Amino acid sequence: MPREIVTIQVGQAGNQIGCRFWDLTLREHAAFNPFGVYDDAISSFFRNVDTRYQPDPRNIPLGDGMQPISALRARAVLVDSEEGVIGQLVRGHLADVFDSSLLVTDISGAGNNWAHGHNVYGPAHRERFLEAVRRATDSCDSLQCFSL
Repeated sequence: MPREIVTIQVGQAGNQIGCRFWDLTLREHAAFNPFGVYDDAISSFFRNVDTRYQPDPRNIPLGDGMQPISALRARAVLVDSEEGVIGQLVRGHLADVFDSSLLVTDISGAGNNWAHGHNVYGPAHRERFLEAVRRATDSCDSLQCFSL
């Protein structure tokens, strides 16, 4: 049974590094899986979904590991107190990989002031963040860990 990993990307640097991670993960899977099947390796980081069901696409189970990939969604929660970096990610070439219900952003940002982010934005967005993490973990059959 595959073990799922939920990635939580926080702040500008976390989201920029995360973008490179997802890009590299997809490239490596494509290089080692030329037939584009949804197997154990890719299921640890991605969900295979049927996008005909909107706004919540349905999961396509792993099955025998030989089913073709329909549409991948990263098991990732993206958090930033300023929407700029996450906005670039969801408009970029990986836009379809991220689930919009797992994005937690605000308009103004903490301005590189950790104390302001911790004391103001943290409490203000705690419930949105926890709900996004709950949604990400609900789709897991056997959650292994969180990657921050």
